[in-house]
Amino acid sequence: MKKITTLFITLIILSSLNICYAANRNLKGRFTENDVSGTNFKELTLTPYYADTDEDAEEDTYYIYLPTGYFVEGKSASYVADRNGSYPFTVYDGNTKKTFVYKVDNIEAPVEDDKKSIFADFKLMYDYEKKQVFLNLKTDKQRTITTPQGTTIINEINYYISKLVNNVEYDLSITVDEVPFNYKIIKSGEFYLLIYVSPVNYNDYSTIAEYFGYNFTNNEVYTAYPSKDIYDDNGNYKVLVKSNSTQHLFNINISDIDYRRPSVETEFFENNIYLQIEDDFELDYIITYDGKYVDISGKKAEYKHPDEIIYNGEYIFTVADKKGNRTVENVVIKSKRKLTTTKSRHAIELDVHDYKYTEKLFENKGLKYSKTDDDIILYENILPAYMNGKNAEQFSPDASITRAEMVTIFCRLNDLPYDNSAHLKSKFTDINNHWAKDYISMGSNKRYVSGYKDKTFKPDNYITRAEFCQMLTKISAYKSLLNSIPASSNVNYIDIHGHWAEKEIIKIAGRNLVLSSSNSFHPDDPITRSEVIYAVNTLYGFNPSYSELAYINSLYNEYYNFKDIDKHEYYFHIIISVIGMYREIID
Repeated sequence: MKKITTLFITLIILSSLNICYAANRNLKGRFTENDVSGTNFKELTLTPYYADTDEDAEEDTYYIYLPTGYFVEGKSASYVADRNGSYPFTVYDGNTKKTFVYKVDNIEAPVEDDKKSIFADFKLMYDYEKKQVFLNLKTDKQRTITTPQGTTIINEINYYISKLVNNVEYDLSITVDEVPFNYKIIKSGEFYLLIYVSPVNYNDYSTIAEYFGYNFTNNEVYTAYPSKDIYDDNGNYKVLVKSNSTQHLFNINISDIDYRRPSVETEFFENNIYLQIEDDFELDYIITYDGKYVDISGKKAEYKHPDEIIYNGEYIFTVADKKGNRTVENVVIKSKRKLTTTKSRHAIELDVHDYKYTEKLFENKGLKYSKTDDDIILYENILPAYMNGKNAEQFSPDASITRAEMVTIFCRLNDLPYDNSAHLKSKFTDINNHWAKDYISMGSNKRYVSGYKDKTFKPDNYITRAEFCQMLTKISAYKSLLNSIPASSNVNYIDIHGHWAEKEIIKIAGRNLVLSSSNSFHPDDPITRSEVIYAVNTLYGFNPSYSELAYINSLYNEYYNFKDIDKHEYYFHIIISVIGMYREIID
């Protein structure tokens, strides 16, 4: 019995000596840094060792806690750093605990906008020979300017826009000495809107947009209202461009603002963690709780972590999109029993480091993502406005329409590229000083309207009802539209028999494009502005829903106030002509 007691005491003393020895040994850590392929991230690997260990001795294994608080048992441990900061790794060996911190400062941050220090004057211009819009940008001195076409050292560039589609935004990014200048260009009929979009300010999650309006069919100066706007979310924004005589409304659906962090939903099922990820924009990557980099893409992604969960604790995932907005999702597991309750050891949480800066590594960036509200209705402009009022207060719906006004409308509706020298090639002798001289020349070249045998056009003569019917049947672009409308009326007008435009009148009147309230068509009477509008809207198949009409009407009430259309039978057709036609966007 005495021998057993002596042995037991000896074992206790030896054990105590070993604990003290381990506690007093000089534990050190060696970091290595490697690039993560396809990214600018760094993989950090910590290898612990004791200073007094023989180099040829077998390496020890340790409990090594990653910056997320997750621990691994091994000779070394790795974690991918996706942002600059101080990354703590805490090592336990027996009663020895030591935290090693590695500072990352070489992950390249996005280039910040420094527009104030770089003078850059920009504007839209029109090349009448090429019939193309281009962005002209001038700097204060020679700088390195990069466009989608390449890089050059210069102080002025002209970037041509090959094709602009009505009401479809064209995104253009140009860098000047690596400072980005981001633009949106929108065409609406003969009007253009240039938008300069400042980089997102992540202090208040917004961006400033500056608006510039243009119309290259005249020499008027257009002012945008508002001249600046703050985009604080995706959605609908309205801009009015206005000169002394005309105005035009742009209705913009902004859909590419990116400062909302991804939505992450988690599920713990059969010992595995599952992530359901959603974002308005392109997803980029996940840094898992055990320090791995996982590539993801698209607006939605699913992820299942391959390792089974065996400990309770907090499992941190970092999810980011391609703009760097990040969601840090902390998955708390409480259903496991293997974990001790001691926070200082085997605790899967940040407290294990006792390191005050740790949580800064796992901060969310961006506003919380929320799914689109199904109650929000967006509208898109499918045809720009094509009519103006006679002045700010009078539309004059029942006034007769002139030949010049009519050919101008046809040019606008058919989106002809503007030619300010067209009149120089014209044979007409009476249009040289007319406001519509180029429209007349362009329209006659397209055979929208003909002149007279004496080489005159008579631009201020009124269009008769018969002449308008003839124009609609002669324009090739309208043949398919006319053929798609069934002939549903068969009124035998008593005053068109033998008329030079009898066939054309029958074709147009039979499709209810031009109406008459009696059995007489009155072919040689002038057609009114509102009758032309009704015919055009019907020809294009505009049949707006109640909500679409309400939306168009709300735009009209906000920006126009004609005193002579409120009770007109063609009220809604008239406001469509001055606002444009909008359709509800259906996903």
